[in-house]
Amino acid sequence: MKKKINILCAVLCGLLPLWALLVWLARRDPDGVERVYSQVFYPRWAGAFIAVTSAVPVSLAELLVIAASLLAVFWLVSFLKSLWQGRGERRRIAGNYLLWGGAACSVVLTFFLLGGGFNYYRHAFTQMSGLSPRASEVEQLAALCRELAEEASALREGLPEDENGVSLLTQGNRELAASAAENYRLLMEAEPGWDFFDLSTRCRVKPVFFSEAMSYMEIVGVFFPYTVEANINTHTTDFDIPFAACHELAHISGFMREDEANFLAYAACRVSEDRFFRYSGAATALIHAGNALYAKDPDRYRQATEGLSEGVRRDFAASSAYYNAHHTSFGEFSTKVNDTYLKVNSQPQGVATYGRMVDLLLADYRLRHGLA
Repeated sequence: MKKKINILCAVLCGLLPLWALLVWLARRDPDGVERVYSQVFYPRWAGAFIAVTSAVPVSLAELLVIAASLLAVFWLVSFLKSLWQGRGERRRIAGNYLLWGGAACSVVLTFFLLGGGFNYYRHAFTQMSGLSPRASEVEQLAALCRELAEEASALREGLPEDENGVSLLTQGNRELAASAAENYRLLMEAEPGWDFFDLSTRCRVKPVFFSEAMSYMEIVGVFFPYTVEANINTHTTDFDIPFAACHELAHISGFMREDEANFLAYAACRVSEDRFFRYSGAATALIHAGNALYAKDPDRYRQATEGLSEGVRRDFAASSAYYNAHHTSFGEFSTKVNDTYLKVNSQPQGVATYGRMVDLLLADYRLRHGLA
C-alpha cells in the first residue's frame, strides 16, 4: 500500500514541470488562454463547483483552510517524530516526506490553476469592454473626484446609522449575497457588450466566521479557487462590505486582476437597485480616485472634496480608525505575501495594482461625458 502511495505521489510530482510549462506558454499567449480556458473550460469547471458550494450557507473555503492548517501541523509533527525514531533511516524517511510534500504542492497548484489561476493570463478587461485607459490630466481626475464626492454625499443622505452616526448595513448575509449577484445581472443589461458575468449571478457570497482575523491580515474579501467561492470579511466597516462582495464576484467571473475587479465592483454597485450598494461603490471609488489626486495635487484634492457630506466623512473616519486598530506586524507580513502573490501572477506592480483602478474610472468618466 505504501509503495502504491509513493508511486501516486511521484506521478503528482511529475505534474509540476507540466504546469510550469503551461504557465510559461499562457504568459505568452493570452489569445489561447482566452479561447481555450477563460471562455470554455473555466465557466464549466467553476459552474459545477458553484452549483454545489452556493447551496451551502457557510464558507467551505474557511473550513478547508482550517483543515489544511491542522493537517500541515500534523504532517510536520509526524515528520519530526519519524526522524527522531528512525535514526538509521533518516535519509529514506526524509525522502518519503519530501515526496509527499511535493505531491501536496502539486495538488494545490493543479486546483489553483484549474479553478481560476490561468485567468491571470487572459485578455485585459479593457480589450473586451471598449474602455480606453490612458494618461489623464490632473483637471480630469479632479473632476472625477468632484463627481464621486457629490454622488457619495447624495446617496449617503438618509441611510441608517449606528449610535456613532456611521452608516449601518441592515441587510442580512443572505440578502446581501442576493443583491450582489443581482447587480451583475443588471450590469449585463445596462452594458449589453459586457456579457461576461453569468457565473457572478449564480454565486452566493459567503461571510467568513473568523472575519476579525481577516481584518488583522488587512483583507476585506478573498476569492478561493479551490471551492470557487467568494468570501467576505463582515467585521469591517459596513460601507466596505457591499463593494467587497461585488469585487469577489468579479473574480468569480474570471477577472483576476485587482484593478479590473475593483472597477467592475464599482460598475456593479452603480447599477444596483439597493441604495447602500450604490453608496458603497461611489464611496470606495472616491477613496481610490481621491488618493491618486492627493498624491498629485493635495490642494486640488481638498477643493474637489470640500463639499463632501459629514456622513461620508464620519464613515471614512470610522474605517480609518477600524483598520488602525487592527494594524499589526502580521498584517504587514500578510500584505507582503499578497504583494508577492500578485507579482508572481502577472501583476508586476504588486499591491500598487489596486491603484490602477483609477485609470479605468477615468476612461469610464470620459465615455459617460462624451470626452473619449
